[in-house]
Amino acid sequence: MRILFDETQKERGKIHENFQKLSELLENEGHEVARYDSYPIKYTNITDYDVLVLPCPDSSKLYGHEVKALLRFVDEGGALAIFANAGGDSGLGTNLNTLLKHFKISTVSNQIFDYENFELKLESNAVISKFYQHPITDNLKEIVVVSSCSLQLDEGNVELARTSGSSDPPSSAVAAITSYGLGTVFVCGSYLMFSDKKAGLDLKDNATFAKNIFAHIGTPPMSLGEKEDTGVEQVETAPVEIKEKEEKEPYKSVSKIDLVKEALSRGETDQVKTEVIKAMQTLRDEVKATKIEVKEIEPKMSKTDIYEAMSIIHELEKEIDELKIEDQGYRDILLTDMARREGIDYSQVLPYLEKMKEKDQREKQKREERKKSKADISSIPEPRTPEMDQFEKDLMIFDQKLDSQKVTRPRAEASTEQSQMMGDLVQSIRELKNSVDVLSANLIHLISEIVLEMKEQKGKRKIF
Repeated sequence: MRILFDETQKERGKIHENFQKLSELLENEGHEVARYDSYPIKYTNITDYDVLVLPCPDSSKLYGHEVKALLRFVDEGGALAIFANAGGDSGLGTNLNTLLKHFKISTVSNQIFDYENFELKLESNAVISKFYQHPITDNLKEIVVVSSCSLQLDEGNVELARTSGSSDPPSSAVAAITSYGLGTVFVCGSYLMFSDKKAGLDLKDNATFAKNIFAHIGTPPMSLGEKEDTGVEQVETAPVEIKEKEEKEPYKSVSKIDLVKEALSRGETDQVKTEVIKAMQTLRDEVKATKIEVKEIEPKMSKTDIYEAMSIIHELEKEIDELKIEDQGYRDILLTDMARREGIDYSQVLPYLEKMKEKDQREKQKREERKKSKADISSIPEPRTPEMDQFEKDLMIFDQKLDSQKVTRPRAEASTEQSQMMGDLVQSIRELKNSVDVLSANLIHLISEIVLEMKEQKGKRKIF
C-alpha cells in the first residue's frame, strides 16, 4: 500500500521528524511511505497513492479547491486518515471541520482528561479500554490518547474507541471510521499518540493500533461495528443461519458504482468482499483513464457586471501583489478563490481580462514607439533672416539703375521729390518682405510646438 503524508498544511506530525518510528513500523509492514509538500493539495498529485494522511494541520486552512480534490480522491476509492489535537479547529486555527462535515464527523474544541486512568503522571494521557468491534480494534486491550480532542459523530459512522465514565468529557468518541463513495475516512482526536514525542507510539497498544489502521484503511468498511465493548467478556454468538432466497432477476444498474453498492449491501463472505474490492479498483482505473472534454462556456454575465467584476479582480490582484507571490499557478488559484468569495466566477471574467491585457499591451507598445519617434523641440531651427531672393535682387538692380541715372543724368526730367518717393517705396517694400519672412518662420515654429503638444496629450489619453 502506498501511503502519502501531507506537509502542505503546516502539519505538526512529520514523517521524517517526529513520526520516524511510525514510518519504520509501516515500512516493516510492507507499506511504501512518502511525504507530500507540493502546495496546494491537487488531485493529480495524490491520486496515485492509496492513503493520504493529514497528521494534525496547524494554523492553516484548506481552500475550497483542496477540499474538492480530497473529496474526489476519497470518492474514487482513496483512503483519508486525519489526526487532530486538543482544541480541535479552534485551538489549532484550522478548518478541518469544513472537510469533515462531508463525512458527518467533526472535531470538538475540547481536551480529554482522565483523572483515574492515565499514563506518565499526566491526566491528558488518557487510557482507553472501550472499543467497538472492528478489524482496526483487533488485539487491543488499552491504548493511550495523548492531548486528544473528542469527536462528534452523526448517523452512519463507525465509532472505534471512546473514553471511560471517569474521563472529562465522559464517554466521548476519540476515533471513528466511515465510508464515502468508494473510499474510506479515518479520524482520530490525537496525533501525538502515534508520535515519537511523549512516548506516544510506545505507550500501551498504540503501535498495534497504528498497524491495524493502515492495514485496513484502504478497504472500505464492509460491516459496521456492533455494540460498545464495556470490558465484559465477549460471548461468541452462534453463526446466523442463512436461508435460501428465491431467485430474482439479476440486479440491473446503470453505473458500476450502483453495482458496487449493491454488492456491499449484501456481501457477507470474504469472497464477495474480494470481488467488490476488485470491482472498485477497476472502476477507479477507468475513472483515471477517462479524459473529460472541456468545452468553452460562453459567459452569461452582462456587460455591466463584467466591468464591475474586472474592477474587483484588479483590486484583488493588487492585494496578491503585496504578498509578493511569484508562482503564477498559485497566484491563479488564490485569485480564483478570492474572486469566488466576492461572488465572482473568475472563469467567466478571464476571457475579458485577457483581451484587456492584450489591448493595454498594444497601447503600451504604441506609446513607446511614439516616444522613440517624438521630435525634440530644441532641434527646430530658430527664426532667421531669409537669404536674398530674386525679388530683392531685382530691387537691387532697380536701385543701381536709379542711382546711375542720378549720376549720369543729374538733370533728368524726374524731380527730386519723385526720386525720394520712389526710394521710400522701395525701402517699404523691402521691410515688408523681411517682416513677412520673419512672421512665416515664427508661425512654422509655433505650429510645430502645437503639433507635438497634441501628440503628447493624445498619448496620455486612456482608451477603453
